[in-house]
Amino acid sequence: MEQRLVQKQVQKLIFGQKMQESMHILQMPLIELKNLIENEMETNPLLEESQLPPSSPDRLRHKIDKNDVRRELRLTKPLTLQDHLLRQLGLLAATEEESDIGEEIIGNIDDDGYLKAGLDEIAQPLGVNILKIEAMVVVIQSFEPAGVCARDLKECLLIQLEANGKEGSIAWKIVEAHLDECGKKQYAKIAKALGVSMDKVQAAVAEIARLEPKPGRKYSDKAETQYIVPDIFVKKVDDEYQILSNQFDIPSVRVSSLYRDILNDKNSDEKTQDYIREKLTAANFMIKCIRQRQETMRKITEFLVKEQGECLEKGRSFMKPLNFETIAKAIGRHQSTISRAIANKYIDTPSGIYELREFFNGKIAHTSSEDDHSSTSVKLELKNIIDNEDKRKPLSDQKLQKILTDKEIKISRRTIAKYREELKILPSYLRKN
Repeated sequence: MEQRLVQKQVQKLIFGQKMQESMHILQMPLIELKNLIENEMETNPLLEESQLPPSSPDRLRHKIDKNDVRRELRLTKPLTLQDHLLRQLGLLAATEEESDIGEEIIGNIDDDGYLKAGLDEIAQPLGVNILKIEAMVVVIQSFEPAGVCARDLKECLLIQLEANGKEGSIAWKIVEAHLDECGKKQYAKIAKALGVSMDKVQAAVAEIARLEPKPGRKYSDKAETQYIVPDIFVKKVDDEYQILSNQFDIPSVRVSSLYRDILNDKNSDEKTQDYIREKLTAANFMIKCIRQRQETMRKITEFLVKEQGECLEKGRSFMKPLNFETIAKAIGRHQSTISRAIANKYIDTPSGIYELREFFNGKIAHTSSEDDHSSTSVKLELKNIIDNEDKRKPLSDQKLQKILTDKEIKISRRTIAKYREELKILPSYLRKN
């Protein structure tokens, strides 16, 4: 009985590792995928580059010019703290609701890494229980950089100490109950309260000093350059959209037949055969993951072409609201798979380059009809109103809320402020001319 239990645990562990690797490949941007394939070809002798182009569905037949791809390689944007947190959220959020809650929380984290909105403020526009917000805050507090999503300095430092395995230590007790005295260097008072020597207090203070009080600082001070390479190209030829998966510079790999011959050779030693079997399993699994990635991306793109054709041709203002549940049912994939598949992916369309996540943008309730507005459409409307305001008397968020309400768009002032910040639009008192 005990032996069977151990075998079951090992199987679960292997399955978990395989699943994580599969999800990791699904979520990778093209540049990272290219690097992964090249590294695997160097370390796994069973993998070799295929001279034949990868097979593709009939719809993926439109050719693209290599210069188009090189042009997109020059497009860059800074990798922000929010980008970094959203990537991690994409790996952990199992449902659409968790993803929505996580994105709302991350949208309220400032450049220093602190959560600036109250839990009730976050819960209200989402219409969820505050306990779900609190649970997701705890999840995001486990993300990198350590200390992120804290609500004050004490919580930030405690999160970092816990991550370092220092929960309950002298440093922990100082931060938890004596942070003010620590700031005033009242070490003797702390030592007496904790019943420890001055040396131990000073050592703990030195440990606290090595922690990062502003965990988001490295992303705001020195933004990493992120190269944008579209995973998918959509072009309109006559009256039909043509879809092409971007395989430029991505090696097409296969398993070398030479090693299969060695496996079939009865004269080869057992250690060699075990080594080849291990590498063969790894090679086949990687090829399978890449194919699944391509197939999932193809299905998602075909769905978007069908549902968002007007947006792809005319621009963002024609974008329809979509959620993960709708597409998951349509293409037979789990919502969490969709979330991971679109993370950090871009699509080149007749109306410009979009991040795939833009198409799954949530809904703003409409007050007088059954229609819904996508958040992207609301942002465009908000920007248009502000662009045309009287700069001598710029509109406050409250007045913007009333204007949008008059346009039958129900939206909170907090959401207006969030959208305004995402659009890089200053508050009214700083817009005044």
